[in-house]
Amino acid sequence: MICEASSLKKYIDKSSNIFFVFGSEIVLRNSSVDHINQFFKSVGYSEKKAIHEKDFLNIEKILYENAGGTLFGSKTIIEIFHNGGKIPKEITNIFEFPNINKMQNIIIVIRSALEKINNSTKWVKKMDESALIIQCNKLKSFEEKAWVKNQLGFMNEEDAKEYSNRISDTFSGNLVAQNNEINILKLTYKENISNKEISSDNAEFLPYELEDKIIELNTSYALRIAKSIKKNDDHYGPLLVWIMGKIINTSISAHQNINKTSSLEKSGIWKSKIPTYVGFIKQNTLNKMMPLQKKIYELDLAAKGLAGITKDQFWQEIDNMIIKLTST
Repeated sequence: MICEASSLKKYIDKSSNIFFVFGSEIVLRNSSVDHINQFFKSVGYSEKKAIHEKDFLNIEKILYENAGGTLFGSKTIIEIFHNGGKIPKEITNIFEFPNINKMQNIIIVIRSALEKINNSTKWVKKMDESALIIQCNKLKSFEEKAWVKNQLGFMNEEDAKEYSNRISDTFSGNLVAQNNEINILKLTYKENISNKEISSDNAEFLPYELEDKIIELNTSYALRIAKSIKKNDDHYGPLLVWIMGKIINTSISAHQNINKTSSLEKSGIWKSKIPTYVGFIKQNTLNKMMPLQKKIYELDLAAKGLAGITKDQFWQEIDNMIIKLTST
């Protein structure tokens, strides 16, 4: 069965135990996976495991080991990360496993970077028989407005309506930017305030605080820092690019060394930060990080006025990079 991301709530408790999430809108992909995790955690799936590319050869073994439940009777959500390219046979073979969609102790969530799938291919037809396929396409204008309004449930009705209109009008067609604003509002919103300008966080931060929040995978707080620096000290923009470039290059170097701790030490990372860096690196594969090197180079050119983009576009690209680095 296939459904749009906006319809996931209707089908999540009526489908099988396998979910395939794909599409061109990364915000919807992430929110769909978050909703699946939250729903099944609420009904007793207390364990979670991640399978990345280096572990694909062990997919079958991992699934069957967990299908019987853990020693303590807990159930497991297993996330499989497909970061791009052709779907490997280790993933498509899942739909050939006997009774895989009837194993009650595991939930399988396949997070794919594919933007489209061909419904006529054999593996998609097989998947359609045993999984819920969640399509996360770009939203139309009226769908964007409804999506933004739905995310503002933490506000009173009047404020939610006003903020949703402001966000939708300001960042029309850019769900990433709209989501950034929502994340900031979750941190800063208070009822009965007269100033309803978006991005109204008045806290001030030092640029180097961004590194800590990125490697902690704290998307909302990292975005808050970037927004504050844009507002109060926008001349630090090139420094933020350098900080993110440092994180990317350090992580790539560590990925390419057997001893990651030693690599991080040689890169000049403080010992107190190394455990957090190791956790960050585990969640950000080499395949994910390599293309970001080029993106950082382009951001560096933009910071020097050599990329032909506006100031607002530059800061939006910084937000986009933060989301890419902190989204797992």
